[in-house]
Amino acid sequence: MKHCMLAILLSLAALSRAAPAAEYSIQAIRFADSPGDPVSSMVMGAPKGETIDSVYVFWLIRGQDRNVLFDSGFHRDRWFELWTVKDYLRPDEAVRLAGVQPEEVTDVIISHVHWDHMGGIDLFPNATVWIQREEFRYYTGDAWQPGVDHSGVDPDDVEELVRINIEGRLRLVDGDDREIIPGIRAYTGARHTFASQYLRVDVDPPIILASDNVYLYRNLAEHAASATFSESDHAANVAAQRRMADLVEVLTGDMVYILFRTHS
Repeated sequence: MKHCMLAILLSLAALSRAAPAAEYSIQAIRFADSPGDPVSSMVMGAPKGETIDSVYVFWLIRGQDRNVLFDSGFHRDRWFELWTVKDYLRPDEAVRLAGVQPEEVTDVIISHVHWDHMGGIDLFPNATVWIQREEFRYYTGDAWQPGVDHSGVDPDDVEELVRINIEGRLRLVDGDDREIIPGIRAYTGARHTFASQYLRVDVDPPIILASDNVYLYRNLAEHAASATFSESDHAANVAAQRRMADLVEVLTGDMVYILFRTHS
Protein backbone atom coordinates (compact mmCIF):
# COMPACT_ATOMS: atom_id res chain seq x y z
CA MET A 1 0.00 0.00 0.00
CA LYS A 2 1.79 3.03 -1.24
CA HIS A 3 1.13 6.67 -1.61
CA CYS A 4 1.15 9.52 -4.01
CA MET A 5 0.00 13.06 -3.35
CA LEU A 6 -1.68 15.22 -5.96
CA ALA A 7 -3.55 18.52 -5.74
CA ILE A 8 -6.48 19.07 -8.05
CA LEU A 9 -8.04 22.40 -8.89
CA LEU A 10 -11.48 22.26 -10.48
CA SER A 11 -13.42 25.35 -11.62
CA LEU A 12 -17.10 25.54 -10.76
CA ALA A 13 -19.85 28.10 -11.34
CA ALA A 14 -19.95 30.92 -8.80
CA LEU A 15 -22.49 30.84 -6.01
CA SER A 16 -23.80 33.77 -4.03
CA ARG A 17 -21.97 33.35 -0.74
CA ALA A 18 -18.84 31.76 0.68
CA ALA A 19 -18.22 30.27 4.11
CA PRO A 20 -15.91 32.09 6.51
CA ALA A 21 -12.38 30.74 6.48
CA ALA A 22 -10.80 29.00 9.43
CA GLU A 23 -7.29 30.01 10.41
CA TYR A 24 -5.46 26.89 9.28
CA SER A 25 -2.55 26.18 7.02
CA ILE A 26 -2.22 22.79 5.34
CA GLN A 27 1.07 21.17 4.41
CA ALA A 28 1.82 17.84 2.76
CA ILE A 29 4.53 15.91 4.64
CA ARG A 30 6.34 13.65 2.19
CA PHE A 31 8.36 11.03 4.05
CA ALA A 32 9.22 8.38 1.43
CA ASP A 33 9.07 7.51 -2.27
CA SER A 34 7.31 4.56 -3.85
CA PRO A 35 8.51 3.85 -7.41
CA GLY A 36 6.73 1.77 -10.01
CA ASP A 37 3.28 1.39 -8.49
CA PRO A 38 0.71 -0.34 -10.73
CA VAL A 39 -1.97 2.11 -11.83
CA SER A 40 -4.51 -0.69 -12.04
CA SER A 41 -4.43 -1.00 -8.26
CA MET A 42 -5.34 2.68 -7.93
CA VAL A 43 -7.71 3.25 -10.86
CA MET A 44 -10.06 0.33 -11.27
CA GLY A 45 -10.08 -0.74 -14.91
CA ALA A 46 -6.74 0.81 -15.85
CA PRO A 47 -4.54 -1.25 -18.21
CA LYS A 48 -2.32 -3.87 -16.63
CA GLY A 49 1.37 -3.08 -16.79
CA GLU A 50 0.96 0.69 -16.52
CA THR A 51 2.94 2.10 -13.58
CA ILE A 52 3.42 5.40 -11.77
CA ASP A 53 6.04 6.69 -9.34
CA SER A 54 4.23 7.81 -6.23
CA VAL A 55 5.10 9.04 -2.75
CA TYR A 56 4.15 8.39 0.84
CA VAL A 57 2.62 11.48 2.42
CA PHE A 58 0.43 12.65 5.27
CA TRP A 59 -0.92 16.09 6.12
CA LEU A 60 -0.07 18.71 8.74
CA ILE A 61 -2.91 21.12 9.54
CA ARG A 62 -1.67 24.01 11.65
CA GLY A 63 -3.96 26.31 13.60
CA GLN A 64 -3.48 28.95 16.25
CA ASP A 65 -3.45 26.44 19.10
CA ARG A 66 -3.42 23.06 17.34
CA ASN A 67 -1.08 20.95 15.23
CA VAL A 68 -3.25 18.32 13.57
CA LEU A 69 -2.01 15.40 11.50
CA PHE A 70 -4.26 13.68 9.01
CA ASP A 71 -2.75 10.18 9.15
CA SER A 72 0.60 9.30 10.66
CA GLY A 73 2.73 7.29 8.24
CA PHE A 74 4.53 4.11 9.32
CA HIS A 75 7.80 2.84 10.77
CA ARG A 76 7.51 -0.89 11.56
CA ASP A 77 10.25 -3.00 9.99
CA ARG A 78 8.06 -5.67 8.37
CA TRP A 79 6.61 -3.25 5.82
CA PHE A 80 10.01 -2.29 4.45
CA GLU A 81 10.45 -5.95 3.57
CA LEU A 82 7.09 -6.21 1.82
CA TRP A 83 7.07 -2.94 -0.15
CA THR A 84 9.55 -0.83 -2.07
CA VAL A 85 10.30 2.21 0.10
CA LYS A 86 12.90 4.76 -1.02
CA ASP A 87 14.29 7.90 0.65
CA TYR A 88 12.49 7.19 3.91
CA LEU A 89 12.32 9.61 6.83
CA ARG A 90 10.49 8.53 9.98
CA PRO A 91 7.23 10.48 10.31
CA ASP A 92 8.10 12.16 13.62
CA GLU A 93 11.38 13.37 12.13
CA ALA A 94 9.57 14.61 9.03
CA VAL A 95 7.17 16.61 11.21
CA ARG A 96 10.11 18.02 13.14
CA LEU A 97 11.65 19.24 9.87
CA ALA A 98 8.36 21.03 9.18
CA GLY A 99 8.87 23.00 12.39
CA VAL A 100 6.64 21.05 14.78
CA GLN A 101 8.02 18.87 17.56
CA PRO A 102 6.33 15.43 17.81
CA GLU A 103 5.26 16.29 21.36
CA GLU A 104 3.51 19.40 20.01
CA VAL A 105 1.15 17.43 17.77
CA THR A 106 -2.23 17.87 19.43
CA ASP A 107 -4.36 15.59 17.25
CA VAL A 108 -3.94 12.72 14.80
CA ILE A 109 -6.97 12.01 12.60
CA ILE A 110 -6.80 8.55 11.04
CA SER A 111 -8.40 8.20 7.61
CA HIS A 112 -8.26 4.40 7.84
CA VAL A 113 -6.34 1.65 9.58
CA HIS A 114 -3.95 0.49 6.84
CA TRP A 115 -0.35 0.22 8.00
CA ASP A 116 0.92 3.22 6.05
CA HIS A 117 -1.71 5.56 7.50
CA MET A 118 -2.06 4.45 11.13
CA GLY A 119 1.42 3.02 11.71
CA GLY A 120 2.89 6.18 13.25
CA ILE A 121 0.36 6.89 15.99
CA ASP A 122 2.84 5.87 18.68
CA LEU A 123 5.31 8.55 17.50
CA PHE A 124 3.16 11.45 18.75
CA PRO A 125 2.78 10.80 22.48
CA ASN A 126 0.55 13.73 23.44
CA ALA A 127 -1.87 13.60 20.54
CA THR A 128 -5.56 12.83 20.74
CA VAL A 129 -6.30 10.21 18.07
CA TRP A 130 -9.54 10.38 16.07
CA ILE A 131 -11.02 7.44 14.15
CA GLN A 132 -14.46 6.40 12.94
CA ARG A 133 -16.28 4.40 15.61
CA GLU A 134 -17.18 1.63 13.15
CA GLU A 135 -13.60 1.45 11.83
CA PHE A 136 -12.35 1.00 15.39
CA ARG A 137 -15.01 -1.57 16.23
CA TYR A 138 -14.45 -3.67 13.12
CA TYR A 139 -10.65 -3.72 13.15
CA THR A 140 -10.34 -4.37 16.87
CA GLY A 141 -12.88 -7.20 16.65
CA ASP A 142 -14.52 -8.78 13.62
CA ALA A 143 -11.54 -8.35 11.28
CA TRP A 144 -9.48 -10.86 13.27
CA GLN A 145 -12.03 -13.66 13.29
CA PRO A 146 -11.12 -16.84 11.36
CA GLY A 147 -11.49 -16.45 7.62
CA VAL A 148 -11.94 -12.66 7.68
CA ASP A 149 -9.61 -10.60 5.49
CA HIS A 150 -7.57 -8.00 7.38
CA SER A 151 -4.80 -7.56 4.81
CA GLY A 152 -2.91 -4.30 5.06
CA VAL A 153 -3.61 -3.94 8.78
CA ASP A 154 -0.73 -4.30 11.23
CA PRO A 155 -1.70 -6.07 14.49
CA ASP A 156 0.84 -3.97 16.39
CA ASP A 157 -0.91 -0.83 15.15
CA VAL A 158 -4.24 -2.20 16.37
CA GLU A 159 -2.75 -2.95 19.78
CA GLU A 160 -1.40 0.60 19.90
CA LEU A 161 -4.82 1.96 19.04
CA VAL A 162 -6.37 0.00 21.90
CA ARG A 163 -3.64 1.20 24.27
CA ILE A 164 -4.32 4.81 23.31
CA ASN A 165 -8.00 4.20 24.02
CA ILE A 166 -7.14 2.84 27.46
CA GLU A 167 -5.02 5.94 28.10
CA GLY A 168 -8.02 8.13 27.32
CA ARG A 169 -6.51 9.72 24.19
CA LEU A 170 -8.84 8.12 21.63
CA ARG A 171 -11.94 9.83 20.24
CA LEU A 172 -14.50 7.88 18.22
CA VAL A 173 -16.19 9.76 15.38
CA ASP A 174 -19.87 8.88 15.05
CA GLY A 175 -20.44 8.66 11.34
CA ASP A 176 -20.82 11.18 8.56
CA ASP A 177 -20.59 14.97 8.51
CA ARG A 178 -19.18 15.49 12.00
CA GLU A 179 -17.18 18.52 13.06
CA ILE A 180 -14.47 16.92 15.16
CA ILE A 181 -12.28 20.00 15.58
CA PRO A 182 -13.49 23.55 14.90
CA GLY A 183 -13.30 24.05 11.13
CA ILE A 184 -12.48 20.37 10.43
CA ARG A 185 -15.28 17.98 9.49
CA ALA A 186 -15.14 14.22 8.90
CA TYR A 187 -17.13 12.44 6.18
CA THR A 188 -17.68 8.77 5.40
CA GLY A 189 -18.98 6.81 2.43
CA ALA A 190 -16.00 6.03 0.22
CA ARG A 191 -15.46 2.54 1.68
CA HIS A 192 -11.73 2.27 1.10
CA THR A 193 -11.75 0.22 4.28
CA PHE A 194 -14.69 -0.86 6.42
CA ALA A 195 -15.39 2.71 7.58
CA SER A 196 -12.75 5.05 6.19
CA GLN A 197 -13.15 8.81 6.46
CA TYR A 198 -12.01 11.95 4.68
CA LEU A 199 -11.86 15.58 5.81
CA ARG A 200 -13.05 19.00 4.82
CA VAL A 201 -10.96 21.84 6.26
CA ASP A 202 -12.76 25.17 6.20
CA VAL A 203 -10.00 27.42 4.99
CA ASP A 204 -10.59 29.89 2.17
CA PRO A 205 -11.41 28.20 -0.14
CA PRO A 206 -12.26 24.96 1.73
CA ILE A 207 -10.07 21.93 1.19
CA ILE A 208 -11.04 18.26 0.92
CA LEU A 209 -8.36 15.87 2.15
CA ALA A 210 -9.45 12.59 0.60
CA SER A 211 -6.54 10.30 1.54
CA ASP A 212 -6.88 6.92 -0.22
CA ASN A 213 -10.56 7.45 -0.90
CA VAL A 214 -9.27 9.06 -4.13
CA TYR A 215 -5.86 8.14 -5.54
CA LEU A 216 -5.34 10.20 -8.69
CA TYR A 217 -6.94 12.95 -10.75
CA ARG A 218 -7.61 10.14 -13.19
CA ASN A 219 -10.11 8.60 -10.75
CA LEU A 220 -12.17 11.78 -10.96
CA ALA A 221 -11.70 12.38 -14.68
CA GLU A 222 -12.65 8.81 -15.61
CA HIS A 223 -15.24 8.34 -12.83
CA ALA A 224 -13.23 5.30 -11.81
CA ALA A 225 -13.17 3.83 -8.34
CA SER A 226 -10.05 3.57 -6.26
CA ALA A 227 -9.44 0.41 -4.25
CA THR A 228 -12.36 -0.31 -1.91
CA PHE A 229 -13.27 -2.64 0.94
CA SER A 230 -15.05 -4.90 -1.57
CA GLU A 231 -15.73 -4.84 -5.30
CA SER A 232 -19.37 -4.11 -4.58
CA ASP A 233 -18.28 -0.78 -3.05
CA HIS A 234 -16.87 0.62 -6.32
CA ALA A 235 -20.06 2.51 -7.19
CA ALA A 236 -20.23 4.00 -3.70
CA ASN A 237 -16.62 5.16 -4.04
CA VAL A 238 -17.36 6.98 -7.30
CA ALA A 239 -20.43 8.58 -5.71
CA ALA A 240 -18.27 9.72 -2.78
CA GLN A 241 -15.85 11.36 -5.21
CA ARG A 242 -18.71 13.39 -6.68
CA ARG A 243 -19.83 14.33 -3.20
CA MET A 244 -16.38 15.63 -2.29
CA ALA A 245 -16.63 18.18 -5.08
CA ASP A 246 -20.19 19.07 -4.09
CA LEU A 247 -19.20 19.64 -0.47
CA VAL A 248 -16.73 22.30 -1.47
CA GLU A 249 -18.92 23.81 -4.18
CA VAL A 250 -21.67 24.53 -1.65
CA LEU A 251 -19.24 26.50 0.49
CA THR A 252 -17.27 28.48 -2.05
CA GLY A 253 -18.94 28.20 -5.42
CA ASP A 254 -15.90 29.20 -7.43
CA MET A 255 -13.13 26.70 -6.71
CA VAL A 256 -12.80 23.15 -5.53
CA TYR A 257 -9.59 21.85 -4.05
CA ILE A 258 -9.21 18.14 -3.49
CA LEU A 259 -5.92 17.05 -1.96
CA PHE A 260 -5.25 13.37 -1.86
CA ARG A 261 -2.65 10.67 -1.99
CA THR A 262 -2.57 7.31 -3.62
CA HIS A 263 -2.41 3.91 -2.05
CA SER A 264 -1.88 0.67 -3.97
